[in-house]
Order: sequence, then C-alpha cells, then structure tokens
Amino acid sequence: MVEQIERELLLPAGADEVWQIVTSSGWLAEEVHLELFPGGEASFDSEGCSKHGWVEEAVAPRPDEQSAGRLTFWWGTDDEPATRVELTLEPGGAQATRLRVVEARPLELLDVIGIPLAEGEAGGRGPAMLVAA
Repeated sequence: MVEQIERELLLPAGADEVWQIVTSSGWLAEEVHLELFPGGEASFDSEGCSKHGWVEEAVAPRPDEQSAGRLTFWWGTDDEPATRVELTLEPGGAQATRLRVVEARPLELLDVIGIPLAEGEAGGRGPAMLVAA
C-alpha cells in the first residue's frame, strides 16, 4: 500500500528557472538547504516546522537539450515517519515547464530505505544509503 499525494502544474517559465526556484529557499520551505547529490543532506525550515532528510536523486534539467529534471528526497520531522518527495520537471511547450510533485509514504519500502538508522550508522540515513555509500 502507498499513501500518496500528487500534483501537476504547468508553469510559464523554463525548466532551468523552475529548477532554481524548487531547489532554493522559499518554495518548499522558508529556508532550504539541499546538497544536490545522492546521499546529500536536506533540511527544510519554516515557521514552527523543521524537516530533515537526504537527497536520493538530483538531476538538473538541461535546457539546451530540452531534457527533464528530477529531484527526489526523503524528509520528515523527528516525531513523524519520513515521506519520499519526487519533483519532475519536463518541457511543457514554449517557455513552459510541467512540474509534477509526488509525495508518498510507501509502506512496503520504509523497512528498506525510509527508516533512519541509529545515530552514527551511515550518518543516520536508511539502509539503502549503506549500499550506495
């Protein structure tokens, strides 16, 4: 079973501009810090809420090739289960980008990659990071 929320937006901007917006402070949270490589740290702070996690995948779009971009990360607060967020940016026409956002809590995967390890084990990331690290 997967608990999931999906949203798709057509934005009047190029994929490189949308990428800058979604990976910077302001859109996902007031303060955003992302290390844009697999296993990189991720933190999101807004008034009254702080989430932390790690980056699973970060592929910036290449506007010169009209290629898609993709950012996938896990986030959660200390008192709630982690969820997986996937942002996909695809060309949507002349100076437009289709942004698809999927946030899921794949219950069958949490035992594999979503449950944080004890502090000090693989930097507190899930078991999948042990394999990738």
